[in-house]
Amino acid sequence: RARRVPVANIALILANVGIYLFTDVVGGDAGEWFKRVNTLAAGRPVLHQYLTYQFLHGDVGHLAGNMLFLWVFGNAVCDKMGGLCYSLFYVAGGVFAGVVFAAGSSTPMLGASGAIAAVTTAFLVLFPRSRVTMLLLFIFITTFELPSIVLIVFKIILWDNVIAPSFNRGMADHVAYSAHLGGYAFGFAAGVILL
Repeated sequence: RARRVPVANIALILANVGIYLFTDVVGGDAGEWFKRVNTLAAGRPVLHQYLTYQFLHGDVGHLAGNMLFLWVFGNAVCDKMGGLCYSLFYVAGGVFAGVVFAAGSSTPMLGASGAIAAVTTAFLVLFPRSRVTMLLLFIFITTFELPSIVLIVFKIILWDNVIAPSFNRGMADHVAYSAHLGGYAFGFAAGVILL
């Protein structure tokens, strides 16, 4: 549990939500233009897009999923690193993920997933024996705990980014798996170096 309020993580979440509200809800033509100019054009990227694409999202589900994972893993990492270091780490993880994606693709990309991938593997390095409480909504509602290594390594990294895409090729065209994997590699390496 965080020892202090994770102000930097809350600020990142609010920035993502605020920019989504502007680009997709209330911004109209200006919001559409802002989104178009700041999406990472991997075929011919402009330097600022390596930063700005991280704060754009395709739809409300994309935003909600990313912000959930940022909240779950980011608060503890922010607390451990401190607000300024965490903010720089988050942005650097997203930039690295964007570079990895652009090196192998020419399609546009947006979303905070690469930066959040870096945060999740940093969480794994900094808190290797922690447990994550999961909510199960099936026939009944209950919670259970999983070791973070099981959730992050086997479910999030391997299943979501390596195994599942091979079953669903149509979905694979719309998800930047290389950016996720680049973010995971950055977060793990940076976490080890920081330790």
